[in-house]
Amino acid sequence: MNNKARLVIVTIIGVVLLGLVLVRVNLRQMLETLRAANYLYLLPALAAQMGFFLVKALRWRYLFPAERRIGFGALFSATLIGYFGNQIIGASSGELLRSVVLGQKESWSKSATLGTIFVEKMWDVLVLCLFLLVILWIIPLPPLVESVGQAGLLVLLVGALLLVVLLSRSHWATQLVALITRRLSPGLAQRLAGIVERFILGVRPLRNWRRSLLALFLTVPMWLFLAVSFYFLGQAAVIGLPFGPYLFPVVVIALAASIPNPPWNVGMLEILSITTLGVFAVGSSQALAFVVLMRAMRLVPIIWGYALFSREGYGLRTHPQTSLEAEQSR
Repeated sequence: MNNKARLVIVTIIGVVLLGLVLVRVNLRQMLETLRAANYLYLLPALAAQMGFFLVKALRWRYLFPAERRIGFGALFSATLIGYFGNQIIGASSGELLRSVVLGQKESWSKSATLGTIFVEKMWDVLVLCLFLLVILWIIPLPPLVESVGQAGLLVLLVGALLLVVLLSRSHWATQLVALITRRLSPGLAQRLAGIVERFILGVRPLRNWRRSLLALFLTVPMWLFLAVSFYFLGQAAVIGLPFGPYLFPVVVIALAASIPNPPWNVGMLEILSITTLGVFAVGSSQALAFVVLMRAMRLVPIIWGYALFSREGYGLRTHPQTSLEAEQSR
């Protein structure tokens, strides 16, 4: 399935989900919540979200080899460009955007940069699973939610740990690829092997446990910053929850973002926020107002990311995939 077809499918799914949400929600109550909202809380919410991006860019630095010094400004710029891509273009295209932009600016292999992003995702899954474990242990949840959470936690932890072991032993990954490509044509097998070699270069920091563990350590405050942002958004929407319960929507929404999402997360953000906040007796109208405030706050990093994207000479009609295609043909 090509990228355009995938984007169309996830967009249709998102629109259907949004329609289901709007049918169930009392829009008049939502508007009343927005009228009663305290919009001053959007300022600390935005500050906490920008803290999330700052720590994410700092963490990314430690996922590159120690001898490869990349400026923090370039990493922060690429991080915001990636966020813009994920939110506006959808289908996880932001990861491709930031790998291409950073690769071209720093003369670094795009496949290797994607390798560092892959390690990012593994650390994210491990930390989010840790958060989920804390939530299941401390916060009372309905039995069905606890059962689903425990099963998902086990699968995610086992999968993430297997990937860490496999990629930290690069010769195992190389042997596995050689086995898979044995039946391919020599030219295609050679190109695929070249991409894998550059990808493994990107996950090489896993063998430097000091840098790798530092990146893992930074993942904890990074997601806590986002939970703080959610907490202040809840205060703006007059949701009387303490800080702890906001970890649950953070975990669920972040894990859902690991799969292709429609542009602007249409439908997905609404239904996940309503479902997770509903566990804590937050009404659907109030939860939808929470999402509206979140979308308004997110406009700042999205516009900033687009401005940085345009400054790099790209536009919404640009297809960065060509950069990766050129690399595949080397």
